[in-house]
Amino acid sequence: MGGDCPMMGGGSGRMMDGGRGHPGQRHAMMQQYHAERMELLAARLKLKPEQEAAWKGFLAAQDAHHQAKFKGRQEMRDKDETALEHFQERTQFMEQNLAGMKALTKSAEDLYATLDPTQKQVMDKFFTERGQRRGQGRGAAQSADAPAQPGDKDD
Repeated sequence: MGGDCPMMGGGSGRMMDGGRGHPGQRHAMMQQYHAERMELLAARLKLKPEQEAAWKGFLAAQDAHHQAKFKGRQEMRDKDETALEHFQERTQFMEQNLAGMKALTKSAEDLYATLDPTQKQVMDKFFTERGQRRGQGRGAAQSADAPAQPGDKDD
């Protein structure tokens, strides 16, 4: 099921391994996984030149959001803190995460507004369909050569 993707438990390194491994290595694997998924989505969307600016904005917002989450987790890791500081730190992280999600949502809205109805179906399916585990059933195992069919069952 996981194939060769470390994020899905395949390959030589396990991404979701209960915290084993170096955080920087996990972050690099996550970045690779995300880049591959966005390449797959771009291929399925078959973007037109006039949609490229919105696409690039969407990718930039996702990258910024993911980077901020990684940085926040790094800052929280291995801190000596009181219980109160612990809760305050996590609250601040969640607030920053929410701000990042709002920016990401805005960039998704901007991209979505440029898409034709078929492209919207592709994007809807890519981000909303779920498999048995997180990440599966959303296109992780299909190649970029696969046709962008909104009704694909294997996606």
